[in-house]
Amino acid sequence: METRPFGKTGESFPILSFGGQRIVDEHYCTEEEAIAIVNTAIDRGIRYFDAAWIYSDGQAETRLGKVVKHRRHEMWIATKTWDTTRDGARRQLEQSLTRLQTDYVNEWRLHNVWDYARLDEFTGQGGALEAAVQARDEGLVRHISISCHTDPQILIEALNRFPFDSALIALSALDHFILSFAEEFLPVANARGVATIGMKVLGLGSLTHEVERSLRYAFTLPVSTVVVGMESMAQLEQNLAIAEAFQPMTDEERLAFFRDIIPLVRPEKMRWKATDWGHPTEWVPRGRGLRS
Repeated sequence: METRPFGKTGESFPILSFGGQRIVDEHYCTEEEAIAIVNTAIDRGIRYFDAAWIYSDGQAETRLGKVVKHRRHEMWIATKTWDTTRDGARRQLEQSLTRLQTDYVNEWRLHNVWDYARLDEFTGQGGALEAAVQARDEGLVRHISISCHTDPQILIEALNRFPFDSALIALSALDHFILSFAEEFLPVANARGVATIGMKVLGLGSLTHEVERSLRYAFTLPVSTVVVGMESMAQLEQNLAIAEAFQPMTDEERLAFFRDIIPLVRPEKMRWKATDWGHPTEWVPRGRGLRS
């Protein structure tokens, strides 16, 4: 697979990375299957593994940890804190380290900054960012990250507040049309040397009928790597085949893809950019949670 530099970290990763959210019972993946999938991913060249404290009440981290225990030196581990407070985030980090069976993570993220109010909580006095800096000083965390699914301007503001090493962002082809991280955030991040990780590439299932073109679209963007959730060996093999044969999309191919998927650009198909996940009928407005 093609590899790309990961911001200013000095690391480089293949374009395809592993999203650990789906190797859980909730997605009909047994522990035995999860371990086999992760081991095969490493054997085939994947190095970057993403998880989060909140995924399936810790099962995602726990299952990933069963491989980390034996192959830590081959894996870049990124996980996330949901709690916005310093003390709460610290407790979550300690739980994550226990589940992952490691004494440090390569990357620790402030998870899902969906509006400016949550950004304020994370970065304000007594917020989780303080825990991240302390953990980095202690060697428990090597790099500090942030993630956002909704409004790219929130992340630009985040970079103005703190020199985050990386950002996890929604980069499906559907996202191109509404609050576009590809159009608004990638140029800023790349200019500042911030590593970027694409997510939501298959649109939470909205684009599973277009796996090849969806992955090729994301790989063609100037992004450091792309995280894809995989719950079966068949999905891993399919995604590896696409990544290994990757050729950038031409403008004509991208335009044809856009024409085919534009009917799917609706809040109910893109819950991560809707005002209400459970009742996705309206788009997230610009500046949500911004203090006047």
